[in-house]
Amino acid sequence: MTPPARGGLHEHLLVGLSALAAIAVTLPLSPGDSTPQWDNLVLATVAAWATWRVGRRVTTMTPAARSPWWALLASGVLFTAASLLTGLGVGGVFGRSSIGDGLLILAVLGPIVTAAQLAGRRQATRWPVLALDGVLVIIALVVVAGVLLVAPALLPGAVDRDLLPLVIGYAGYPAVALGLVGALCTVTSQAVRRAATAVIGMTAFQALAAAMLAVLVFQPGVVWVLIADVASVLALLTAVLAVQLAPVDVPDPSSPAGRHSITVAGLVVTGGALVGVPVTLVAALVLDLPIPDGAVAGTAALLALLLLRMLVRIRDSGRLSEDLVRSEADFRGLVEASSDGVAILDGDFRLVFTSRAARALLGLSPDVDLHPVLLDLLPEEARPRARAELTAVDEAVAVHLRVEPADGDPRDLEVTHHERPGSGRRVLHLRDVTTRRRRERELERMAFTDHLTRLPNRAMLFREMATPSTDERCLLVLDLDGFKEVNDTAGHEAGDTVLVEVARRLEGIVRADDLVARLGGDEFAVLIAGDRSAGVETAQRIIDVLAHPHRLSTGTFPVGTSVGLAQLMPRGGQLAFREADDALRSAKQAGKGCLRVWSTGPDGDPPVSGDLAAALLDGQVQLRYNIASNAANTAAALHALPVWQHPTAGLLSSADLWAAAGRQGHAAALQHWLLQRACADAAGLTEPLNVAVDLPAGHTVADELTSDVLGALTAADMPPTRLVLALTEEALLTAPASLPSALREVRAAGTRICLDDFGMGQTLFAHLSRVPLDSIRIDVDALGARGDAARAVQIVSAIVATADTLGLATVAHGVDPGPTMDAVLAAGATLVRSSAHPHRVGIEDVPAAVAALLRQPAAT
Repeated sequence: MTPPARGGLHEHLLVGLSALAAIAVTLPLSPGDSTPQWDNLVLATVAAWATWRVGRRVTTMTPAARSPWWALLASGVLFTAASLLTGLGVGGVFGRSSIGDGLLILAVLGPIVTAAQLAGRRQATRWPVLALDGVLVIIALVVVAGVLLVAPALLPGAVDRDLLPLVIGYAGYPAVALGLVGALCTVTSQAVRRAATAVIGMTAFQALAAAMLAVLVFQPGVVWVLIADVASVLALLTAVLAVQLAPVDVPDPSSPAGRHSITVAGLVVTGGALVGVPVTLVAALVLDLPIPDGAVAGTAALLALLLLRMLVRIRDSGRLSEDLVRSEADFRGLVEASSDGVAILDGDFRLVFTSRAARALLGLSPDVDLHPVLLDLLPEEARPRARAELTAVDEAVAVHLRVEPADGDPRDLEVTHHERPGSGRRVLHLRDVTTRRRRERELERMAFTDHLTRLPNRAMLFREMATPSTDERCLLVLDLDGFKEVNDTAGHEAGDTVLVEVARRLEGIVRADDLVARLGGDEFAVLIAGDRSAGVETAQRIIDVLAHPHRLSTGTFPVGTSVGLAQLMPRGGQLAFREADDALRSAKQAGKGCLRVWSTGPDGDPPVSGDLAAALLDGQVQLRYNIASNAANTAAALHALPVWQHPTAGLLSSADLWAAAGRQGHAAALQHWLLQRACADAAGLTEPLNVAVDLPAGHTVADELTSDVLGALTAADMPPTRLVLALTEEALLTAPASLPSALREVRAAGTRICLDDFGMGQTLFAHLSRVPLDSIRIDVDALGARGDAARAVQIVSAIVATADTLGLATVAHGVDPGPTMDAVLAAGATLVRSSAHPHRVGIEDVPAAVAALLRQPAAT
């Protein structure tokens, strides 16, 4: 529905006031049957405007929506013609059986046609009932009009007999038109309710004007003319308003706009007509007015029809009750036959209705008609969550409840719910998902459990290490010594038996809160709560216990273990595993049954002291840049490397810096600082060089990567395409699941992504689908055997060809200057960096280094 615009209402008001003022001025200038009739010309002008506005609005509607309003448009044309002809004196004078009267009678039929078409749009329109209601209102209004208008005209000498049909016609129109329109428009759709109200109002104004014309026939007077003219103007304005309130399209009957709605104006017309009969008759008796026989007969017919209408309503009420009972029975049968339970809750969470299946699912006795509170059926600790979820706004989310019947096993229920509008009640649909949830829990357990030893697996270990904890923790990584001999001598079945026994012994050593996991093969891990000394003590006990021989049916085998230990710092699970694994390799190299503890290295060198957070603030952490060039020997990109100018240990490399950040829990701060500083440095250069920033394995904070990148680019006001994020395959393989999605987000913002050390790891092409890459970086020196430059160039050519096929640029570093660099560029490498290129320079020295690079000869 489109309400009229404020400008349209102002136009209505202006036209109405202007028309009323014009009528007040012209009416004294048009006495009796004189011509021209200036007031009628004013009406013709207003009618022409109204017809134009109705036509404009109708043309904006769909063909189906505009059909009821063509009748109003035709009425406007006929009324304009009638007013114009009578105003000019060509069509006679209203109230004198003229051509104008004929056109007027045709014009006033438009609202009746419109109302009938609006009623016909309703689904299941009951035409007999509408006809009965219409006849009731018509007879009631005919009685009123007969007493007030027709009876005075029938008095001897009151009116010329030739004009009597005209009086009856003008007096009968209000009864017929208002009765039919009121009955037809009492029940409409929500979309046309306001438009239907306007149609009833327009018909009422037309009825008033027709009644005044009837009075004017037998009792001439300027007052009746004035009232008729004013009523006609109001009818025209209301007609325009009705069309403007009408929807431009027919609403779907199932939508809210298509639902049935009661029009108050229709009820007022019906009630007013029925009440008007006794009021009119009593007034006629009091005022000693003549009551024609037709009025008495009409009153009797009205009473008979009212009785008939009451009988129809009783019959309809009986049918409705039967339908409701039948529908309720059908609904109950449908609900009871469903395997899913249906229940209805009131505002206090009391079960006011439960189907047979629902009672069984909730553990209620089917023979006792109880209405318990649903929350009382749940474990006490689950009640607050259930209350919050069952009253949540988002009804699309299923609620999971666990009920514990007194005489049965616990059940898991999946509940979908929706509130019944205006009732304060909520309908629940319950489904037994006990088996499904048990399977889901089993699948989850299997996903985090080693199938042979029943220990937690690698995934569970890393999940546990990622869990935030304020306690000190240590990670022990074990590798069995002498296990290969068991498999080679006694077979793999015996080897499996040894692994199960190792798992049993490990669980017997550690505390209940510690975690023992099997990583795969003969490798195990133990995550314990405690400091380094506690970790060393536990590791030594493990070595001692596992050193005891393993007795099998095929013999006795001396299987021991070597242990690598690392402390688990905040947000350092990946780092701790790498450090413990490096320590384990050092222990294996030292001999069987050895323990090595990681500090800054597997050999136990003391860690660098100093607070990295303070170093970031004091400016001790700095950036150094390597410069890469293209085939024209023009500087094209910078590679940012963070270093720590330590006050006692000297200049620490990027690896040492990131290791310190991981141990101290400052990896997020270092990542934020690195991106901010690299973008700011690159944005401040006169040359628009790209800048590459490495995301190291085990240290990248994926959850904050997107905000760090976008924040750095915004702060530096640098185009996103100038920033390149480089990461290795190891970083992708060991990163949390959130890293690929974070990389896709920053890539969508325009940042470039580079896969570093391509060809050195597993080189999984699946990376190309998980991460939106723009380039790859290769270490030429490591690709071929040392001194075999030709072989290295062959491999570079193959990699470049693959990259070109995938639409990726290739960046080559570790290139020897001279013929090898020329060959790499000839193979198609986009950028190169050799030992002759400027490297590890501060940002203040970059412009000079770029200029020096230009002075070197380009590749031939």
